[in-house]
Amino acid sequence: MRLLMICALLFLALPVQAVSTPQEQIKQMIDGVFAVLNSDLDTEAKKQQISGTVQKFLGVRSLSQRTLGVHWKKATPEERKRFMALYVQILERTYLNRVDSYSGGRVDYLRERIKGKKAILDTKFITDKVEIPVKYKLILKNGTWQIYDILIEGVSLVRSYRSSYSEILRKNGFSGLFEKMEAKLTQMKKTG
Repeated sequence: MRLLMICALLFLALPVQAVSTPQEQIKQMIDGVFAVLNSDLDTEAKKQQISGTVQKFLGVRSLSQRTLGVHWKKATPEERKRFMALYVQILERTYLNRVDSYSGGRVDYLRERIKGKKAILDTKFITDKVEIPVKYKLILKNGTWQIYDILIEGVSLVRSYRSSYSEILRKNGFSGLFEKMEAKLTQMKKTG
């Protein structure tokens, strides 16, 4: 009986892990990125530090499924895995190639809406020169909010890529898509 009471007290004494809100998680991601952006590091060092940081906040599988749409179901497990790996690299490289333009900016958190396991967070990225509305769509998975789409100035990242990738898939299949994605990555690495 005593052992049972001690176990119960220990369990009650453990800190309760509350699920962060979507805004708290996005803020954590953005604060981490801005800390690097606003540091004295050179551009390449900033890219290296930011690389991969954002990935832990992305629902890579959800993003990939939504981007491929009906083609996701037709894909083999190997094709899905390869697509996700290439897609994340393209998304990350797109972001990293613009590192210099994000320095000195800030984000205003405007509105958060949660409905069940989905949420939408409206933000605005602000610099001296621009104000860009950014909307994050998130899904609750394994106790964390993961991004499954981003709308920049009302344009959906998922829809944009889905449109171009669907056309390539119809014409050239997954082998053609992977070839184009790899060529794009090579080009991005040269220009970034």
